[in-house]
Amino acid sequence: MDIFECINGRRSVRSYLPKPVEEEKIERLLCAGAMAPSAMNRQPCRFTVVEDKSIIGVLSDKTKKNLGVLGFGLDAAEMLKVKEDVIFYNAPLLIVVSAPKDDKWSKVDSALAAQNMMLAGYALGLGSCFIGFALALNNDKQALKELAILDGFEIIVPLIFGYPAGKLGVKERKPKVLKRM
Repeated sequence: MDIFECINGRRSVRSYLPKPVEEEKIERLLCAGAMAPSAMNRQPCRFTVVEDKSIIGVLSDKTKKNLGVLGFGLDAAEMLKVKEDVIFYNAPLLIVVSAPKDDKWSKVDSALAAQNMMLAGYALGLGSCFIGFALALNNDKQALKELAILDGFEIIVPLIFGYPAGKLGVKERKPKVLKRM
Protein backbone atom coordinates (compact mmCIF):
# COMPACT_ATOMS: atom_id res chain seq x y z
CA MET A 1 0.00 0.00 0.00
CA ASP A 2 1.24 3.48 -0.86
CA ILE A 3 2.36 5.53 2.18
CA PHE A 4 0.04 8.38 1.21
CA GLU A 5 -2.91 5.98 1.15
CA CYS A 6 -2.01 5.03 4.72
CA ILE A 7 -1.61 8.62 5.86
CA ASN A 8 -4.86 9.74 4.23
CA GLY A 9 -6.89 6.64 5.11
CA ARG A 10 -5.98 5.90 8.72
CA ARG A 11 -8.59 6.98 11.25
CA SER A 12 -9.08 6.42 14.96
CA VAL A 13 -11.22 3.31 15.34
CA ARG A 14 -13.42 2.74 18.39
CA SER A 15 -15.43 -0.27 17.23
CA TYR A 16 -13.81 -3.64 16.59
CA LEU A 17 -14.77 -7.09 15.42
CA PRO A 18 -14.29 -9.84 18.04
CA LYS A 19 -11.40 -11.29 16.03
CA PRO A 20 -7.87 -11.60 17.43
CA VAL A 21 -4.94 -9.99 15.66
CA GLU A 22 -2.62 -12.59 14.19
CA GLU A 23 0.85 -13.01 15.71
CA GLU A 24 2.55 -12.16 12.40
CA LYS A 25 0.73 -8.81 12.31
CA ILE A 26 1.60 -8.07 15.93
CA GLU A 27 5.28 -8.69 15.14
CA ARG A 28 5.06 -6.36 12.15
CA LEU A 29 3.51 -3.64 14.32
CA LEU A 30 6.30 -4.01 16.88
CA CYS A 31 8.97 -3.92 14.18
CA ALA A 32 7.41 -0.76 12.72
CA GLY A 33 7.55 0.86 16.17
CA ALA A 34 11.16 -0.20 16.68
CA MET A 35 12.14 1.30 13.30
CA ALA A 36 10.94 4.78 14.27
CA PRO A 37 13.57 7.48 14.58
CA SER A 38 14.62 8.46 18.09
CA ALA A 39 16.72 11.27 19.50
CA MET A 40 20.39 10.37 19.07
CA ASN A 41 19.22 6.86 18.11
CA ARG A 42 18.80 5.93 21.79
CA GLN A 43 15.69 3.84 21.05
CA PRO A 44 14.14 4.32 24.51
CA CYS A 45 10.71 2.83 23.77
CA ARG A 46 9.61 -0.45 25.32
CA PHE A 47 6.47 -2.28 24.24
CA THR A 48 4.02 -4.26 26.36
CA VAL A 49 1.61 -6.42 24.34
CA VAL A 50 -1.75 -7.33 25.90
CA GLU A 51 -4.00 -9.75 24.02
CA ASP A 52 -5.91 -11.25 26.95
CA LYS A 53 -9.41 -9.71 26.95
CA SER A 54 -9.81 -10.21 30.71
CA ILE A 55 -6.58 -8.30 31.40
CA ILE A 56 -7.65 -5.51 29.04
CA GLY A 57 -10.96 -5.39 30.97
CA VAL A 58 -9.15 -5.11 34.31
CA LEU A 59 -6.94 -2.34 32.89
CA SER A 60 -10.06 -0.56 31.65
CA ASP A 61 -11.55 -0.61 35.18
CA LYS A 62 -8.26 0.56 36.70
CA THR A 63 -8.16 3.40 34.19
CA LYS A 64 -11.71 4.43 35.12
CA LYS A 65 -10.72 4.47 38.83
CA ASN A 66 -7.77 6.76 38.10
CA LEU A 67 -9.35 9.13 35.58
CA GLY A 68 -9.79 11.95 38.08
CA VAL A 69 -6.02 12.45 38.29
CA LEU A 70 -5.92 13.52 34.63
CA GLY A 71 -7.94 16.63 35.46
CA PHE A 72 -10.87 15.93 33.13
CA GLY A 73 -13.41 16.26 35.94
CA LEU A 74 -14.58 12.69 35.40
CA ASP A 75 -16.08 10.93 38.40
CA ALA A 76 -14.48 7.50 38.85
CA ALA A 77 -17.55 6.11 40.63
CA GLU A 78 -19.78 7.16 37.74
CA MET A 79 -17.33 5.80 35.16
CA LEU A 80 -17.21 2.44 36.95
CA LYS A 81 -21.00 2.14 36.61
CA VAL A 82 -20.59 2.14 32.83
CA LYS A 83 -20.44 -1.54 31.88
CA GLU A 84 -19.23 -1.06 28.31
CA ASP A 85 -15.52 -0.78 27.73
CA VAL A 86 -15.40 2.95 27.03
CA ILE A 87 -11.63 2.95 27.53
CA PHE A 88 -10.29 0.26 25.16
CA TYR A 89 -13.49 -0.24 23.12
CA ASN A 90 -13.31 -4.06 23.25
CA ALA A 91 -10.20 -4.02 21.07
CA PRO A 92 -8.48 -7.39 20.90
CA LEU A 93 -4.99 -5.88 21.16
CA LEU A 94 -3.45 -3.27 23.43
CA ILE A 95 0.15 -2.20 22.94
CA VAL A 96 1.55 0.08 25.63
CA VAL A 97 4.59 2.14 24.69
CA SER A 98 6.67 3.14 27.70
CA ALA A 99 9.88 5.13 27.99
CA PRO A 100 12.10 6.74 30.65
CA LYS A 101 10.39 9.45 32.72
CA ASP A 102 13.46 11.67 32.94
CA ASP A 103 14.31 11.66 29.22
CA LYS A 104 13.19 14.94 27.66
CA TRP A 105 12.76 13.27 24.24
CA SER A 106 10.79 10.20 25.38
CA LYS A 107 7.40 11.62 24.47
CA VAL A 108 8.53 12.59 20.98
CA ASP A 109 10.29 9.27 20.42
CA SER A 110 7.22 7.36 21.64
CA ALA A 111 4.90 9.40 19.41
CA LEU A 112 7.09 8.61 16.39
CA ALA A 113 6.97 4.89 17.24
CA ALA A 114 3.19 5.07 17.70
CA GLN A 115 2.64 6.76 14.35
CA ASN A 116 4.73 4.10 12.61
CA MET A 117 2.67 1.40 14.32
CA MET A 118 -0.69 2.98 13.47
CA LEU A 119 0.25 3.45 9.81
CA ALA A 120 1.59 -0.11 9.63
CA GLY A 121 -1.63 -1.31 11.24
CA TYR A 122 -3.70 0.42 8.59
CA ALA A 123 -1.58 -1.12 5.84
CA LEU A 124 -2.24 -4.53 7.45
CA GLY A 125 -6.02 -3.98 7.49
CA LEU A 126 -6.19 -3.05 11.18
CA GLY A 127 -7.82 -0.12 12.91
CA SER A 128 -6.08 1.68 15.74
CA CYS A 129 -6.58 4.41 18.31
CA PHE A 130 -4.42 6.30 20.80
CA ILE A 131 -6.07 6.00 24.22
CA GLY A 132 -5.11 9.10 26.18
CA PHE A 133 -7.32 8.19 29.16
CA ALA A 134 -5.14 5.12 29.76
CA LEU A 135 -2.30 7.44 30.81
CA ALA A 136 -4.13 7.41 34.16
CA LEU A 137 -2.59 3.95 34.66
CA ASN A 138 0.68 5.75 35.46
CA ASN A 139 -0.93 6.46 38.85
CA ASP A 140 -1.59 2.79 39.60
CA LYS A 141 1.58 1.04 40.80
CA GLN A 142 -0.03 -2.40 40.54
CA ALA A 143 -1.07 -1.78 36.92
CA LEU A 144 2.45 -0.63 36.05
CA LYS A 145 3.82 -3.80 37.63
CA GLU A 146 1.32 -5.98 35.74
CA LEU A 147 2.31 -4.26 32.49
CA ALA A 148 6.02 -4.85 33.28
CA ILE A 149 6.76 -1.12 33.06
CA LEU A 150 10.39 -0.75 34.10
CA ASP A 151 11.45 1.32 37.13
CA GLY A 152 12.01 4.90 36.05
CA PHE A 153 9.74 4.43 33.02
CA GLU A 154 6.18 5.59 32.42
CA ILE A 155 3.41 4.85 29.97
CA ILE A 156 3.64 7.33 27.13
CA VAL A 157 1.39 5.91 24.39
CA PRO A 158 -1.38 3.34 24.95
CA LEU A 159 -2.56 2.04 21.56
CA ILE A 160 -5.37 -0.32 20.63
CA PHE A 161 -5.57 -2.38 17.44
CA GLY A 162 -8.08 -4.69 15.83
CA TYR A 163 -10.25 -5.27 12.82
CA PRO A 164 -12.67 -2.35 12.34
CA ALA A 165 -16.35 -3.22 12.78
CA GLY A 166 -17.36 -0.73 10.10
CA LYS A 167 -16.11 1.21 7.12
CA LEU A 168 -13.86 4.15 7.86
CA GLY A 169 -14.77 7.55 6.49
CA VAL A 170 -12.21 9.72 4.76
CA LYS A 171 -11.85 13.33 5.79
CA GLU A 172 -9.83 15.80 3.84
CA ARG A 173 -7.61 18.12 5.82
CA LYS A 174 -5.80 21.15 4.56
CA PRO A 175 -2.39 22.18 5.89
CA LYS A 176 -2.50 25.30 8.08
CA VAL A 177 0.62 27.03 6.86
CA LEU A 178 1.59 30.09 8.89
CA LYS A 179 4.15 31.40 6.50
CA ARG A 180 6.45 30.35 3.70
CA MET A 181 9.81 32.03 3.52
